[in-house]
Amino acid sequence: MIEDIAASIEIAAPVERVWAVLTGEGLVEQWLGCQRFKAEVGHVFYMQPDAAKRAAEDISGATHCQIEAMEPPRRFVFTWYMPGTPKTLVELSLTATANGTRAALTHSGWGQFAEADIKAVYDGLTSGWGGYCLPNLKRMSEAA
Repeated sequence: MIEDIAASIEIAAPVERVWAVLTGEGLVEQWLGCQRFKAEVGHVFYMQPDAAKRAAEDISGATHCQIEAMEPPRRFVFTWYMPGTPKTLVELSLTATANGTRAALTHSGWGQFAEADIKAVYDGLTSGWGGYCLPNLKRMSEAA
């Protein structure tokens, strides 16, 4: 059984500021590396790892993401999938701390895949969420 991907980061900014960066149109694209984001439940946006394709608004090869829940300023949930494959679920939650905000991410739904088939994607996402996306969210939230 493949475990959920879990990562968290402490951000020296209030929850409301982190939420604004987490879900703000024009800001999500910067920390998440996505395209065509609109802050509406049901909207589909795309995570394009290729910077040149992202700049050209080319969604070929991009992961599809559909917003499932937005509960300001605490919880943002979206699916993550390639067309024709099962959907996984990404949940980001924000909690106020004494020094700002704790942003926690859980990416679940891996049990529907054979481990051998999904291991490279899973490993890449494990490092991407914790080593790229959350640090970008922190940097942008603390810069304001």
